[in-house]
Amino acid sequence: MSAVKQLHEMTTEFFQLTTKRTEQNDRDQLLGDIMKYLDTREELIKKVKSPYTDEETRLGKEIVSMDEQIQASLQDILTQLKGSMKQVQNQKRNNTKYMNPYQNVSTVDGMFFDKRN
Repeated sequence: MSAVKQLHEMTTEFFQLTTKRTEQNDRDQLLGDIMKYLDTREELIKKVKSPYTDEETRLGKEIVSMDEQIQASLQDILTQLKGSMKQVQNQKRNNTKYMNPYQNVSTVDGMFFDKRN
């Protein structure tokens, strides 16, 4: 099997993986799969050499169009991850404020100095 056909099959699987929506519990598995596919695709891209047959040219065009959609899906996944991380940080900060509400209160305010001798 030519490298272009292998790359096309890998890109199709990767496209299906990135376009399906996953639950938050499956996010670690999704990230692991994405990293695996990216590494494998990188190796396959290095193996692709010219000249290309007509079929390989057609497959290449399909790969490029799927890759654009994969990039958009990966950007969406990244945005979701950033939102989740920000939400976790806010929850952590709110928990700290709830447990110790007077942590950031300055103690200098409201002090009275008696100047009488």
